[in-house]
Amino acid sequence: MFKCKLCGKELHTFSEVIIHFRSECRYVPKSRRCPVCGSRFKTIRLMKQHLVNSLLKDKMHQDYLIMVM
Repeated sequence: MFKCKLCGKELHTFSEVIIHFRSECRYVPKSRRCPVCGSRFKTIRLMKQHLVNSLLKDKMHQDYLIMVM
């Protein structure tokens, strides 16, 4: 089981976490700066896309967004 650290929703697979974060999670930070690495983006959508892409390859972003149960 995986749990979204932003909203607390429990999900069964890692791919469900990615889909949840892309489309459902309403607790994404409203700033245009990544809360993990500090990168700046022109829109919140681009920042959210950065978080999802980084979630797949960067342990630091994974630790911020999900916790494995």
